Amino acid sequence: MKKTAILIYIMGLIALPSLAQENTVELDAEWGDRDEYFAACWGMGAVTTSDNSGTLISGDYSLRTNQVTNESNTATWIKSPWLTLEAGNITFKTRLDGNAGGNRSILMQVISFDAENESTGEGDVEKFDTFDFPNPINKQTEVHEVTVNVPAKYIGETVKVFISFVGSGGTARIGMDELVIPGKYASDPSESCLPVSQMKDTDGDGVADEEEVFPEDKYKAFNNYFPGPDFGTLMFEDLWPARGDYDFNDLVVDYRINRITDAKGHVVEVVVELLTRAAGAGFSNGFGIEFTGLSPEKVIRVVGTKTKSESIHKFAENGLEADNEFATIIPFDDVDLVLTHPGQGALGINTDPKFGFQELKLQTIVITLKEDGVTQGAGPTSLADLGMENFNPFLIVNQNRGIEVHLPGKKPTKHVDESIFGTKEDGSTNGADSYYRNKENGLPWAMNVPVSIPYMINKVPITKGYIRFFDWVVSGGESHTDWYQDGGENRNDQYMLNAQLEENIVLVPTRPRGRVPR
Repeated sequence: MKKTAILIYIMGLIALPSLAQENTVELDAEWGDRDEYFAACWGMGAVTTSDNSGTLISGDYSLRTNQVTNESNTATWIKSPWLTLEAGNITFKTRLDGNAGGNRSILMQVISFDAENESTGEGDVEKFDTFDFPNPINKQTEVHEVTVNVPAKYIGETVKVFISFVGSGGTARIGMDELVIPGKYASDPSESCLPVSQMKDTDGDGVADEEEVFPEDKYKAFNNYFPGPDFGTLMFEDLWPARGDYDFNDLVVDYRINRITDAKGHVVEVVVELLTRAAGAGFSNGFGIEFTGLSPEKVIRVVGTKTKSESIHKFAENGLEADNEFATIIPFDDVDLVLTHPGQGALGINTDPKFGFQELKLQTIVITLKEDGVTQGAGPTSLADLGMENFNPFLIVNQNRGIEVHLPGKKPTKHVDESIFGTKEDGSTNGADSYYRNKENGLPWAMNVPVSIPYMINKVPITKGYIRFFDWVVSGGESHTDWYQDGGENRNDQYMLNAQLEENIVLVPTRPRGRVPR
């Protein structure tokens, strides 16, 4: 069996002992996608992450240069994010791919911060060491383990470590892996990767205390809400594919999603806050949320859901519903778990004022994607992966897992019974955007409003309370975009209820003036 030789080099005039560093910035190429490193403020020129065996050093991926045939330090290079250097050694492993070449070297440099350079912040470049691959270059594949001393003059300074790959002649490429730099990460991905403010940073995550939400937690930095800092409202009709009574109160849930990110811009947790306000149906409906595009393998765990002991759902070990293409949670599999039925012959919950209003309780679900700075094997998740377009909530009708009711244009999960599409009044077979739209007029069976709004009294069509709703739908959302807002002729409040939660007190709406239609 062939063994790869490892040659160890100590560079610099003074060889300091190799000590474990408290803070390090590392690059091992295992994310596999160069764009992920760009998002974390690394820079690369004519260098990529690759699983090519000619330059692979460890793991599944290593850094791989283009053919190194230029002596310029700006032809083939790596730049670290801004960091505050600490005393110690920069270490890395490197090799050649076995092809011929005149000479090959690695230049170790530092880029100083220049506040006057508003675009990148980069100032003067200073070379402080060089590693030369031994000649002859031809057929050289040994792995070199290199240690470089951090220059004392830069300890405590905010700099970039600039590594250039230079050479002449031949076609030999250079591989690099397991790069470790002693220091604290100091780039701000949200500010074009410029250095973070030089302010107090209690948790040492590279974000100033005054700029982050979690100043004492180095694994969390920022809150990122949708639909906004306040709650939005989801409303569902459960008689799909039939039109039903169209009162849109079979399930009314207020929601707010917080994607908590760390200093690197990776999503650490998704906090789902739900306030189930009403259930005007005679069915035992459940509620699910698919995060379209998010791999189930990225989820470490889900906590805060409510399900019956004999649930119709099967769950994976991490708490997601099993056997879905995308990460899917079941906040509750029966609405009775989150709202108490009043009894006394009431058809639903909080939809008929003569039966009073049941207590509302805020439900919080936490989806963990990164723990103690470590993601699952599928890699980190960015905010762009978890936007409003990835939010796919749905109703599960009367304990039948095959019947899902989604927002218009949203695709169902793999558990849906596809034979229902196109039956009765459903037009879901008329193209990709036709899911869950009425085949005649495009009316939906579910809707998502970016603010919390009142809902209809049982059996009163939504078009009687929200006067402009129909016009808004048939216009494709072009006209009457404020159809849900109070004021003008948008709403007829006498047909509406508004159970809410404020300081653990239910705000009971006023009984309507005039006769309620039956």
